[in-house]
Amino acid sequence: MTSFPPIALSLACACCLPFVHVQAHAQDRDDATELDRIEVIGRPRPLPPVPGAVARIGADTLREAQRQVNLSEALQRVPGFTALDRNNYAQDLQIQTRGFGARSTFGIRGVRLIVDGIPSSGADGQGQAASFPLSSLDRIEVLRGPLALRHGSAPGGVIIGSSEAPLDDAVDIDLWGSDDGGRRANLQVDGRSRDLRLRWRAQAGSFATDGLRPQSAARRHHANALAEWQLGERDRLRLVFNGLHQPLSEDPLGLTAAAFADDPERTDPVARRFDTRKTVDDRQFGASWTRTLASRGTMGVSAYRSERRVEQFLALPAAAQSAPGSAGGVIDLARVSDGVEWHHAMRGARGRLEFALEAARLDEARRGYENFVGTQVGVRGRLRRDERNRVDSLDAAVVGSTDLGQGVELLGGVRGAWQRIDSRDRFLANGDDSGSRRDARLAWSLGVEWAYSTPGTLYAHVGEHAETPTLNELAYRADGSAGLNRDLDGSRARSIEAGWRWRGERGEFSVAAYRIDTRDEIVPALNRGGRASFANAGATRREGIELGAWVPIGAGWTATLAASWVDARFEDDFSFVVQNETRTVSAGNRMPGIPRTDLFAELAWRAAEGRWSTALEARAVGRIAVDDRNTDDAPGHARFAWRVSSSFADGWRTFLRVDNLFDRRAVGSVIVNEANGRYFEPGSGRSVTVGIGWRR
Repeated sequence: MTSFPPIALSLACACCLPFVHVQAHAQDRDDATELDRIEVIGRPRPLPPVPGAVARIGADTLREAQRQVNLSEALQRVPGFTALDRNNYAQDLQIQTRGFGARSTFGIRGVRLIVDGIPSSGADGQGQAASFPLSSLDRIEVLRGPLALRHGSAPGGVIIGSSEAPLDDAVDIDLWGSDDGGRRANLQVDGRSRDLRLRWRAQAGSFATDGLRPQSAARRHHANALAEWQLGERDRLRLVFNGLHQPLSEDPLGLTAAAFADDPERTDPVARRFDTRKTVDDRQFGASWTRTLASRGTMGVSAYRSERRVEQFLALPAAAQSAPGSAGGVIDLARVSDGVEWHHAMRGARGRLEFALEAARLDEARRGYENFVGTQVGVRGRLRRDERNRVDSLDAAVVGSTDLGQGVELLGGVRGAWQRIDSRDRFLANGDDSGSRRDARLAWSLGVEWAYSTPGTLYAHVGEHAETPTLNELAYRADGSAGLNRDLDGSRARSIEAGWRWRGERGEFSVAAYRIDTRDEIVPALNRGGRASFANAGATRREGIELGAWVPIGAGWTATLAASWVDARFEDDFSFVVQNETRTVSAGNRMPGIPRTDLFAELAWRAAEGRWSTALEARAVGRIAVDDRNTDDAPGHARFAWRVSSSFADGWRTFLRVDNLFDRRAVGSVIVNEANGRYFEPGSGRSVTVGIGWRR
């Protein structure tokens, strides 16, 4: 097991000191103050004490004149986060923070996702952005950097979606349609008992699109529910459910540079020939009990269960599936994850201390089939892979803070994680690919914050994170053959960060500068026909600056800015074998999939009575390298959007939204290291969306 470094042991002791006499002083003194935290977006509300890059996105920002379909709508407003919309619902969004997550070709990697207390990231670290019910969430909190480790050891931080139990009975209906073939309907019902001890919310929605390109249509149905009971004066019980049914998600694949230049709305014929597509069923259940302690602390226990079923048809030719190690061209995946978490938070006269313990188990049944029968392709054929995978994980964390006086606060934490992966091969016709691996990881952080004035705060911190491969990254070896990728190791990242936050009557501002050095970075080795395999690079380095601002201009006008610059490069030469070819990547190359610059700006106006509002949005993304060898890149681009919304006294509301106002054609995302050169996923053209809603 990894040993604790001296700095981590010193930190744990330092954070515990204020609690030696907590019980003796808790009722005699009440001078501990909650430091003000800057919010990049949304109405002023305090955030957890984290001396780092934090942001809160409020309900109004999530929903006002928005489609409420993709998490990218909200995350583009957060400095340091890049959300690239693939316009491909078979692959989900491409979300990254400070470059972490850019390697993922399926789902979300490097960032932990939590919705109403339920992890939407599995025990192996793989998450899905589609699990965020944007229409029923009241806020999204984003924590970046090492001090997000209270919620997990993902190096990119954490995204937390939260719903508040309603205080009033209400019915809310939303409908919208767009000229690009998209449409959505949503119904939400809020209820409560007379004494407010029972409060609940139920939401259901349906979304469909004809797709930007041929073979890109999708249908998605979503349901979300929560119920909260107040059990006495100090106890609270909450139950939550989240369901996603995606019966159709066609996959148009990427385009080569030549094909994109010729017609960005075309689809490669191979996608139509193999009818590339995916179906998804996803359900999450959770229960949590929380008690408010007499010593101003809290204690709670939560349990959750997630079930996910995926069937995906890939564009792999029949000849490529003839090798003994082939897993076929159809993926049949079933995952069941169970977990339980305990936490205990204490507040003393001069500090805070929180303990957390989480145990989780993920069971996965992975089958592969040929995608042809005789001469017919795009159908399920013979079985080529059958295995059972299990992940057992145990995480323990302690985080705390202590007041050093004169506005200076020391914060930090330690998180230990132990993981066991077992893979049992049940298809032995091509040999036994069973295997197992064990990992022990340690994450730690240490930060200091100085509230030098009422609105202003300076901070600095250092920390280290460790990341293990997901089951999806271990499923194929670097050469693309099936079986546990025993050569793939976990990575470690050490970061330093310094920043400034200010919030006052004149607005809110934030600046963060960081450097992250990573060893054994996990990178895509081969991406072919929708299937990816991974390998380890050497050392990498990320250096970046993030800016955020929200400024009231006057007369109802406000301006918002979220800007990021990151230089992410390989520090060492490295090589790996792909398709019997040794590929060498040179030190100094840019890491693929990561735009160097990302900017969001908004100029908004709201009438004094609040019934009318309008805004002009701008989004600019820099060039993106498409592969490790930097053979090509996606050009940078800028896009604009305009929206207007109105509300009326009888509960009705309407909105009009125009995205890509000037119909700029650009690459929306890239498929890193795509073996056939189909790197480019086109962004959408101009679209007009009209919506109507009613609440009573």
